[in-house]
Amino acid sequence: MLDPIIGIFAPHICLVCGVEGSLLCAWCLPDAIPVLPERCYRCNSVSQDSAVCKKCRADSRLKFVWARGQYGDVTKTLIYQLKFGRKKAAARVIARLLDESVPFLPKDTLITYVPTATSRVRVRGYDQSRLIAKELSKLRGLTMSPLLVRLGQTRQVGATRKQRIKQASNNYRLTNKRVTGQNIVIIDDILTTGATVEAAAKLLKQAGAKQVNAAVFAQK
Repeated sequence: MLDPIIGIFAPHICLVCGVEGSLLCAWCLPDAIPVLPERCYRCNSVSQDSAVCKKCRADSRLKFVWARGQYGDVTKTLIYQLKFGRKKAAARVIARLLDESVPFLPKDTLITYVPTATSRVRVRGYDQSRLIAKELSKLRGLTMSPLLVRLGQTRQVGATRKQRIKQASNNYRLTNKRVTGQNIVIIDDILTTGATVEAAAKLLKQAGAKQVNAAVFAQK
């Protein structure tokens, strides 16, 4: 509720052209972040609707992974403003951009998210991935449900792929909400190795989820 009020006295500035009013103005929004081609997120091979390719599916619980743009320039700045600049309005911008990239989702699809370490949530006052998931669920008219709980406080920044996979496998558990037979989309802000969303997808599939996909704002 405070975010719109604060915006009146300290209006957001467009990250591209500098005009007051929003983090990405209506003029800059359509072209600010080039859309990534449809591809397998793991091997970058051409893949219809960004499906995980047959070769990579052998080691993945995800069917589709939709990434809005490459990490850098505008995507990097938007994420920084959301995570460290306390600009919660960035979540709405990111959700709107994701909405343009994610295809039709059945009405029974559950939107969830990769939870941030509780220590970071206490510092920020919110979980940025939860905000994005909430905004996207509003745009799509879908249910957003917190299905995962973060256990560890370890940050993955600077970790190797092997370290990330090991950390992610021990960092999450499921809530007590039933997911049997559900179609689920996991939301995250940044995709690096994919270890986090893969660990989350594995837990959800083991709990009986029918299909698990992921939608991420920026891919490194």
